[in-house]
Amino acid sequence: MDFIKNQWLAGVIVIIWIIIALYSDIINDRLLDERNELKIEIDSLESMSARKTEQINNLSKVDTIIVHKIKTIKEKEYVKIKSIDSLDISGIQQFFTERYPR
Repeated sequence: MDFIKNQWLAGVIVIIWIIIALYSDIINDRLLDERNELKIEIDSLESMSARKTEQINNLSKVDTIIVHKIKTIKEKEYVKIKSIDSLDISGIQQFFTERYPR
């Protein structure tokens, strides 16, 4: 008993050290749980990013197809304009009369 009376400060320090160690374990467990939740969220966001990237790539392909169709329409329009430009007045009148009947 005399030993405990003389070493009370060491006993208090040991108890404080144990409390701090237990508290650190609790905080560590919380941080690990938060880390796992963030990993799950990161995986979810990465998969969403991959889907959005795929959609963008698909839109790029669609855009290329649309541009090709526009070029085709412009070429046909150019051919028609050139054919109309080469007509004489009566040919132009006949063209528009056939195209836009009353």
